[in-house]
Amino acid sequence: MAHATEQKIKLLVLYDLLCRLTDENHALNTDEIIALLAEKKIAVSRKILLQDIALLNQYGYEVLTYKKKYHYYYVVNRHFDSAEIALLSDAVQASKLSASHKQTLTNKLMTTMGNFQATDLTAAAHFGTMPQRNNRYIIYTIDTLKQAIVNNKQVSFKYYSLDYQKNRLFRNDGKKYIVNPLVVVWNKDNYYLICYDDKHKGTANYRIDRMTDAQEEPTNRTYRKELAAFDIEKYRQKVFSMFGGDEQEIELQFNATMLDDIFDKFGEEIHIVKVDDDTFRVKAPIQISKTFFAWVVGTQGKMRILSPQSVCEQFHAFVKKIKEAY
Repeated sequence: MAHATEQKIKLLVLYDLLCRLTDENHALNTDEIIALLAEKKIAVSRKILLQDIALLNQYGYEVLTYKKKYHYYYVVNRHFDSAEIALLSDAVQASKLSASHKQTLTNKLMTTMGNFQATDLTAAAHFGTMPQRNNRYIIYTIDTLKQAIVNNKQVSFKYYSLDYQKNRLFRNDGKKYIVNPLVVVWNKDNYYLICYDDKHKGTANYRIDRMTDAQEEPTNRTYRKELAAFDIEKYRQKVFSMFGGDEQEIELQFNATMLDDIFDKFGEEIHIVKVDDDTFRVKAPIQISKTFFAWVVGTQGKMRILSPQSVCEQFHAFVKKIKEAY
């Protein structure tokens, strides 16, 4: 019975070994493969191994070979090539998922490569640090929302913002929102749900990392003719890029309504100092640019640059130019 079980799983184990331990620069010869299978308690002869590899090729699991002193075998074709894995890994690392979720997803991506390729990619990669979200369930919330869209169902969730001490302040008096989901979109480093409710016209955006207790409702989505052909790309174009320029430590003063914006830009680990009930200060490394200045102007006085003086002077010159132009 044990021998029969070994034979049933032999091809799976063989192909797994070849995928993990070989590539175009690292092949295994016949003796090495037989020894590796033996470590898995699977016995195989040279003749049978050749037949097994031929069988894999016959059914589309391509195993390439060449001969020097021995026959060598290796796998090249995979679900993703190294360039695609690098791109996907960068996207994961650039996201605001928790560090543990980033690591889990990156590890799963790496398993689609050979061990040598994964090691090379990890050594060559540079993963920048991005502000992270402390909502550990964001991935499962996204899945719930997308499944509701597929099933044409409404969704419900609680929604919150953060105070300066990072405490959750639930909106709608802590009651659940019930909405008709249109699409989940990743825009400017955040995931959003674009949706509409049964009480108001138009659409609304909700940050998914600010949701809790999301669930699919038994009620079908309310149909709206004007949203039947909703164009997400046109919508996205209507709806602040990261700053670009020389980096300096800037001290900002802002009122309470800007707390979410501060957490968005600098992450939830940023240290915020309370001045009074409606005024706060923060120091953060910021790349000085017109985009940054435009953001400050756009707050309509809710935010001020306190230091350094040189940046304050640059900002005043920026505002002066705008006034002169109008």
